[in-house]
Amino acid sequence: MQATGELMTESTAAEVQQLIAEGRAAALAGDTFTARARFRRATELDSGNVEAWIGLSSVVPILAEKRDYLRRALAIDPTNAEAMASLAYVEKLLAEGLQIAPSHRRQERQASGDASPLLSAPEPPKPAVEVAYCYVHPDRETGLRCVQCSRPICGSCAQMTPVGQLCPECRKARRPPHYQADLSHMLIGGVTGFFAALIGSVLVVVLGGVPFFGLFLAMLAGPLTGALTTRIVEQLTRKRGRAMQAAVGIGLGLGALPLIGFGVIALLSGSFLSLLLIGLWVALLIITAVARLR
Repeated sequence: MQATGELMTESTAAEVQQLIAEGRAAALAGDTFTARARFRRATELDSGNVEAWIGLSSVVPILAEKRDYLRRALAIDPTNAEAMASLAYVEKLLAEGLQIAPSHRRQERQASGDASPLLSAPEPPKPAVEVAYCYVHPDRETGLRCVQCSRPICGSCAQMTPVGQLCPECRKARRPPHYQADLSHMLIGGVTGFFAALIGSVLVVVLGGVPFFGLFLAMLAGPLTGALTTRIVEQLTRKRGRAMQAAVGIGLGLGALPLIGFGVIALLSGSFLSLLLIGLWVALLIITAVARLR
């Protein structure tokens, strides 16, 4: 029985040494997850192994954990120089208010000569970060770029599309030709809308006084005039979109001003029905035209 116990003890000791060796190899390779698992298993098999506790302290990021593991190692071997030096450095960082080991200070610690062997694992160099500014808003720092022209853009300028974020210029260039309206197209749409509403207003004033015809005229003539105006604008410009909607809507509103003025006069004279019919005609006219230019 005694021989069997000695054999198990030797087998356990060999396993612990193997785990420590694997933990050190994993730590040098940067695999701290595997290293922690190996060192922790070694401490479970042999809680009195100083090397296992020191190794475990070297691969955990939390300074409080490092301190606890180093104290366990010193409780076993109070004269261990490596554990003493590492514990002193960890307590110094904790006194400065740090909670996690600052691996980015490795070079500074080595230069000052107070680096702990447990906190000086090699760290790959970090690439330089390029600072870019939005080409539309030069005062805004950004990390976004247009997927088409690669120019930097801020969050307010980036317009999301199925292919990624685009800058305002590339987004505009990708729009179909029918939606690329310039100032001349908008001017044609506005003028067309103005005269269409002006002529329609004259007809409403002339025919609106016919008994029982005013409501029918408003319900029918408003949408018809708006549709006709849209058809003429499309024939002249071949353009659609928000810009054309705004231009034609403003033109129609300006052309209907005389009719609106007539409605105000009718209201002052007590003719509420005339004001209602005029308002209905103007609303249907503009809504129809704007809706058809989407």
